[in-house]
Amino acid sequence: MNTKTILTIAVGGAALLCGTGCEKENAQQAAQAMPPVKVSVMNMVQRDVTLYQTWFGHLRGVEEADIRPEVSGRLLKQVYKDGAWCQEGDVLFQIDPASYKAAVDMAEANVAAAQASVQRAQATFEQAEQDVKRYTGLVKSGTVSEKNYTDALQVRKEAKAALTAAEAQVGQAKANLENAQINLDRCTIRAPFTGLASKSTASVGELLSASGLPLTTMSSIDPIRVDFAVPTKQLVPNLADKDFNPEKQGPAITDFQLVLDENTVFPHSGKVVAVDSEVSRSTGTIYFIGHVPNPAHTLRSGTAVRVRAVTGVEKDAFLVPARALIASMSHRYIYIVAPDKTPAGIDVRLGDSVTLEMPDGKGGRAPMLMQVVYATSGTMAERLKEIGYENPADAPVVVEGTQMAERYAKANRTMREHGLKEGFGTLAPSTFEYTVPASTTPSVTAQGSQL
Repeated sequence: MNTKTILTIAVGGAALLCGTGCEKENAQQAAQAMPPVKVSVMNMVQRDVTLYQTWFGHLRGVEEADIRPEVSGRLLKQVYKDGAWCQEGDVLFQIDPASYKAAVDMAEANVAAAQASVQRAQATFEQAEQDVKRYTGLVKSGTVSEKNYTDALQVRKEAKAALTAAEAQVGQAKANLENAQINLDRCTIRAPFTGLASKSTASVGELLSASGLPLTTMSSIDPIRVDFAVPTKQLVPNLADKDFNPEKQGPAITDFQLVLDENTVFPHSGKVVAVDSEVSRSTGTIYFIGHVPNPAHTLRSGTAVRVRAVTGVEKDAFLVPARALIASMSHRYIYIVAPDKTPAGIDVRLGDSVTLEMPDGKGGRAPMLMQVVYATSGTMAERLKEIGYENPADAPVVVEGTQMAERYAKANRTMREHGLKEGFGTLAPSTFEYTVPASTTPSVTAQGSQL
């Protein structure tokens, strides 16, 4: 076929026209149009990576209670200081006890009166009992009539009933005294457990009503409780995964860390103490409850936190700097400098991101965000071997200059499709130098991860 197809290669704003039958001089023109591009590179990293998952949670006291008045009266005193740490049994508030003390005194007097009635009834019963015993012998001899004997039995019966009633009155009087004493004791409001007492909502002199609004709230925060929800897909194995292992049951979350503001990690690790028995139908999550030691009381109830736990180890994972990734439509790519200095792209899917201590290119080390990547076609090792690297650690990954590497890769691919054998765009790699951003906080993920 004599008709020549015209090819346009646009690189960096310059366009080169040539036909499918371009001679060597055309290829040389292409090479002149695409001078080597400077890029910064870091070699591919392959290593075992500890995998973490992070979930959102909220802190609350292991024990929490609203402190309400149980009796009515005027508030005489607030004993504790707002926000103070209180021991179980410490006095928090004092309600005026005068009327309740009077009720106790009256109840004590009623007990005494009831006990005196018992003594009188006891004496009457004992006298009736003696009469019956005396009449029993006399009625047989005919000295006492049968009627007198029957009357004595009736008197004893009535005396016994009166004694029983008097004893019941003592029991009732004692119960009234106990109730009056309970109400008196309730005038002194004490801490039900050890913890923090929030600010008071009542003022001294205020008239309080029984079971009224809370006077304060107490929270037991050492240890402190954290509630968090974990999606079931992170706990149940994916049966459709080609690497599915029938023995895999998902991560067993037992220990975890709290990640606070600015990515700081709380120094004490927590432990899971309970897991809900059901999956939430609305969110598809399972609720976990954990306890975290809080000896300095720095964590407070109501704080939103992130919960991070180890969920596994990725063996021989391939990692690249997170900034080396380039997006195109719904795909993610990394670019490798091939042995002939041309850029070679690899379509990848993403795994976990971790922060590792990496060489900074200036003779030191720095915490760097690294991304686990997988080749979407075949394995990463196979793709690197196709490019020309038997050892993944020898493959230079473009970190800075990825957009130009992408343009050169597209231009080279187009030139090859049209039969060009030389003159491809090349890269001039140099070692990537990394500077820690001012806002970066080193992650504990990097601890113990020296390469």
